[in-house]
Amino acid sequence: CVSPAYQRVLKVESTNRRPVLILGPLVEPIKDMLLREAPGKYCRCLPEGMKAQQQAIERGVKDCLFIDYKRRSGHFDVTTVASIKEITEKDCHCLLDIAPHAIERLHAVSIYPIVIFIRYRNAKQIKEQKDPVYLRDKVSQKHSKEQFESAQRIEQDYSKYFTGVVQAGALSNTCTQIMAIVDQEQNKVLWIPDGST
Repeated sequence: CVSPAYQRVLKVESTNRRPVLILGPLVEPIKDMLLREAPGKYCRCLPEGMKAQQQAIERGVKDCLFIDYKRRSGHFDVTTVASIKEITEKDCHCLLDIAPHAIERLHAVSIYPIVIFIRYRNAKQIKEQKDPVYLRDKVSQKHSKEQFESAQRIEQDYSKYFTGVVQAGALSNTCTQIMAIVDQEQNKVLWIPDGST
């Protein structure tokens, strides 16, 4: 007789709006569309520019002050826990610009984002995307192939964190699907693994 494995969980009621992380190809035009279509509901989490040594930035990550960072010419763009909380406390969904590996860092500080993956059938579908306002320039064949391959790796490595998956279509339809998932997930009770066991 084999008994099923059980995991203790905790019920978390989210009083603030949860942050949103959108993964997959063509995320920036989607974020722009969300910001324009629902300006009071979605806010961009702008990284803070910091001139510091790499070790200081990594210490900030280790000490749970920073969630993620990117090196820019001569400085780091840092996403801080404080900036995320500041936005969510204003009753706004914080649109995150972090790498998927940083999701666990969010969980470590009791921030549970709504993670939505945009799935395209192939690179050609990415290349053919267009929108008169949000995606004026066509995506090159090379860039669409790179984005598709990157998305496949993200889905393979991080799908356990996905709250929802959107089958890509026209940008406006994709945006509508994302807003529906965010509304649905925001109203759900959140069950998280109990780390005390």
